[in-house]
Amino acid sequence: MKKEKNYAEINIKIDNTKFVEVNNPLEDIYIWDMKKDTIYPNPKNEFLFKKDIVSPEFVIVKIGEKRLKSIIHPDSRIEIVYTDSLLSFKGKNAQEMKLLNQLNRSFFNLNDFSEFRKDTSSLQITQKIERLKNNELIKLTNIRQNETKLVNVLKEEINYFYALKTQKLILNKLSQNKSNKEELTKLFNHTTKTYPLNTSYKNSSWLDYADNILLYKPLYDLESKKTITSDSIQKMIQNDTWYPFQFKIINKFKDSKIAEKVSANFIMKAAKQRRFEKSLIKVFNQFQDLYPRSAYIKYLKPEIKIIESYYKKVLEKIPENVILMKGENISTMKELLNSLKGEKYYIDIWATWCGACKSEFKFNNQLDSLLKSKNYKKLLISLDNINDEDKWKENIKYYELQGQNILASQELQKDLMNNYNVKSIPKYFITNEKGELINKSAPKPSEIDLLDQELY
Repeated sequence: MKKEKNYAEINIKIDNTKFVEVNNPLEDIYIWDMKKDTIYPNPKNEFLFKKDIVSPEFVIVKIGEKRLKSIIHPDSRIEIVYTDSLLSFKGKNAQEMKLLNQLNRSFFNLNDFSEFRKDTSSLQITQKIERLKNNELIKLTNIRQNETKLVNVLKEEINYFYALKTQKLILNKLSQNKSNKEELTKLFNHTTKTYPLNTSYKNSSWLDYADNILLYKPLYDLESKKTITSDSIQKMIQNDTWYPFQFKIINKFKDSKIAEKVSANFIMKAAKQRRFEKSLIKVFNQFQDLYPRSAYIKYLKPEIKIIESYYKKVLEKIPENVILMKGENISTMKELLNSLKGEKYYIDIWATWCGACKSEFKFNNQLDSLLKSKNYKKLLISLDNINDEDKWKENIKYYELQGQNILASQELQKDLMNNYNVKSIPKYFITNEKGELINKSAPKPSEIDLLDQELY
């Protein structure tokens, strides 16, 4: 008997747009941008995304720089229109989709933890979490009084987000050696039991939630038993055995289907950081051995190929257009700027551990052409540790970072942080011929048109 199709549709009506992207789940989970469908307009100038699904899925619609979260259902249709310079949902589920996009789902930061800093008991944590969660559930009730499939899915979105927040708070407190470890551990286990991983709908918090259960809580347990210590972890990182160690922990989980999803996400996240750890090749091979029919293999393989090509390229000599400056004797930015007098410079402050920094390197060709046309030179200041000098040189080769390169001393790094507001990277400066900084927040290489306007 032929299987009946259960198409979910998203119809987008917008003018002056070449294409729309829909990031959607592969095997019911949303990993990075693993599955990204590019949609072009039909003769009616509509962008139609259509997918055969058996259960609800969380997707992200990307229209230019705008991102809209959506939940698609079998045999359902979502309409998105562009009116009055705004993207909005239309149709019977419009209010639910609007609420989904209004919910604050930013990364956890110090403010999230500081709000619970003085809470010492599970009861205090639970009461605060319930209050925050109920505020969102009330908003949902105000939109739709009756129970519908979409309402139930949105409840899952809310419940699992606050279950994830509970987990993170507990792990944070446990890592601080709080006295009530037994009580906090019970709350962690209760949360896991109340909100199980084995659900038909994998909400937007599911992977982070699963990471805590399969990896971070087991790691804490090992540390609490002194099986591993901060020193032994640091040694594993230095010896490039940390990723295989974590992969092994993940795959001790009894449900292999869940372990497969978490493992795939683990490899993808690590590879996307572009730190090029050779052990990830080994981990990927182990993944293939454990899950030879995994749908994720073909998406992970290109990321591993990048790591393999990295180790081939770093065997080459440093290109002639790359100049390595001695940075150990330069203690301040003022000293460095004095050495640059006579030329105009575009300065790129980065590090080998900074994924955002390295993602900008793909614009190097157009950047180098622009700088040459404006008679500017390029200086790249690395904030890596002096012990990572070899890694620094490898990255220079791999990314072909032509221009002057300097590995900043600890003194120079402190000066940049304290006197030049380099609190995060990447950071870009522009100097004039006098060695003076004329822009301490210059456009990125990816903002080439803005940068063109800044360079005189």
